[in-house]
Amino acid sequence: MKRKLIFTFSLVAFLFCIKGVKAEEVHAQVFKMQLANPSQTINVGDNFDIQIMINTAGQSTINGDALITYDPNAITIDSSNVKTGNFYTYFSANPLGGYNNKFLISSWEESVAHAKSTSTDALFATMTVAAKNPGTTTLSFDCTTGNEADSNINLASDSSDIIKCPLQPLTINIGGAAQPTAAPTSAAPTSAPTTAPAATSTPIPLPTKAPRPTVAELKRAGGAEMTILGLGVGFILTVVGVVFAL
Repeated sequence: MKRKLIFTFSLVAFLFCIKGVKAEEVHAQVFKMQLANPSQTINVGDNFDIQIMINTAGQSTINGDALITYDPNAITIDSSNVKTGNFYTYFSANPLGGYNNKFLISSWEESVAHAKSTSTDALFATMTVAAKNPGTTTLSFDCTTGNEADSNINLASDSSDIIKCPLQPLTINIGGAAQPTAAPTSAAPTSAPTTAPAATSTPIPLPTKAPRPTVAELKRAGGAEMTILGLGVGFILTVVGVVFAL
């Protein structure tokens, strides 16, 4: 009888422990990533939304840091396309300095008087991501239990990190580039425009000057004999005229 009671007590205690572990797993303090539109087909060049969810398992918290690791050759995360889910009041989203594959999203309250808690998945942030290359890519939370320099969820009472690592990653399939639409083409002319042949003009020859004759080439107007004869006739006529005058 005593052994039966001990066995029964041990069994109840064991089942209670299992139930406690399961409850802790279900209500762990976590971040989750999910596609805002799970049915969306993602191709190269597309933009798509990823939601970051937070669950504090009912614990009062004052801040959360989601440090995301991704492949920069597969996707692009732009700070201007990351929006707060308004779980906490203050918010920031930036690439982690010194890395090209890590992105840090932080949100917090200024005092414990505004501590936040949730027992269900609440929206922490939304990222609009651009697909760069086809293939399967994974986004994951950088999360190591006990490490304060990664993803964290901190209690309002003493700022201790209560996040449960590791956290579930998100796998995305990116299809090939969408087929570009053909630009309208204008019909080619049936014949190339012809250029009228340039008018040709026959050059008019410039008048050429006749070569001037040299002094040696000029013909004489008369001979010496004709000159003497003329003088003689003139002399005779003069004499005759004088005689008649007397």
